[in-house]
Amino acid sequence: MKLKYKTLFALGLTFVLAACGGGTPPPPSSITLTVEDPMGNFNAAAYQVGSGSWQLLPMSGTTTKTGTFPLGGQTKYGVAVRCSSLVVKVIQATASELPNPKLECSSSTPTTVPFTVNVSVDASLFAGGDEVCVNGTGCLPASGNVSIPLNLKPGTQDLLVTLQDSSGLVKVAKVIKNVNVISGGSTNASLTSSDQLAPVSLTPPTPPTGYTGFPGALVLYQSSSNTGGGGVNASPTSYRPVSGFGGGDRYAALVQANATNASLLSIQIFSSGSPNLSFPAPWSSGSLTVNQTAHPNVSGLSPNDSGLQGYRIYLQIAGQIYYTASLTKNWLGSATSYTLPDLSASSLLGYTPPAGSGSFEVSAILSNKNLFALDPNNPSAFQAGDYLKEATAQTNSYTVGGGTLTLP
Repeated sequence: MKLKYKTLFALGLTFVLAACGGGTPPPPSSITLTVEDPMGNFNAAAYQVGSGSWQLLPMSGTTTKTGTFPLGGQTKYGVAVRCSSLVVKVIQATASELPNPKLECSSSTPTTVPFTVNVSVDASLFAGGDEVCVNGTGCLPASGNVSIPLNLKPGTQDLLVTLQDSSGLVKVAKVIKNVNVISGGSTNASLTSSDQLAPVSLTPPTPPTGYTGFPGALVLYQSSSNTGGGGVNASPTSYRPVSGFGGGDRYAALVQANATNASLLSIQIFSSGSPNLSFPAPWSSGSLTVNQTAHPNVSGLSPNDSGLQGYRIYLQIAGQIYYTASLTKNWLGSATSYTLPDLSASSLLGYTPPAGSGSFEVSAILSNKNLFALDPNNPSAFQAGDYLKEATAQTNSYTVGGGTLTLP
């Protein structure tokens, strides 16, 4: 099985966060929602103060839209948007946890330019079937000299150059820092025997009873500037240290396990050695109760779990609605249940309540960081010692009007 590369933020923050912000200043007296929408998919926005009724939120701007509402002395609030007609995103938080909520309706494709990386490889390092890759892409058969044509974002970039075997396992990894990427430009790199660092073994955690995990861990490297990275597994249970690794660079080890209607994910950030990998506690069998309505209520949440930052609840009825609600632990307080807000009224988000069948999932999000206040584009968002874990209960047999079900 070839190991595919995704950035640690793609693996971590982007699927966990429905919002991002910066810092934790004193709670504001008003909240400003920012919606990124360079492709013009925004439809409507709404807000809630405390436990009051939801109201339409006027937004201004074009590719970046903003809307502000007063808190009136309250600490809890909610914001919501509808995008692309069928996508609904809701955040329920406190002002101290998330003073600057942000939601995305669309994103633009980054501008890239043609750029070539010329790599010389020591003949003693490669064998038949090996490949040379840059940032986990553009792989070409290994030889003494390899010219890899790429399309990269212009500007100063870090490039991870790897030599990997036919199964995608890394034999040599080296980072080239501060490369000036310009249209039609090129840079030179070399992989020598001194760049081939000894692999470091990992001890994957044992999945809980009833769960099955991949017998290993996916290990990624990310440069301090967040511009260069890729997979660095030397085997399923070891990783190849990166030659040129420097201050602010980090690795991320990812482990997953699956069971019937449930899954576990754990990401540990580290800078050297063998990290301590562990799974979050799984949902107990039948611990969640869900009524199968157009806007379901889920009960059985556990707001006192160690490291809990919040929950993500997702309802999908294909072709009708794709509804995600993210709620922080402080917004939930001591409550153990939550109902997806009905924002279908024409005076709010103006969508048609779904009918028929689809899927439903509930995820508990755990970390040592306030995930909801992090900016996923910030290179320093996660540092060595940080972790991100997710325990999910799900079903692909959700039917509106089908009565009550239990998960997992």
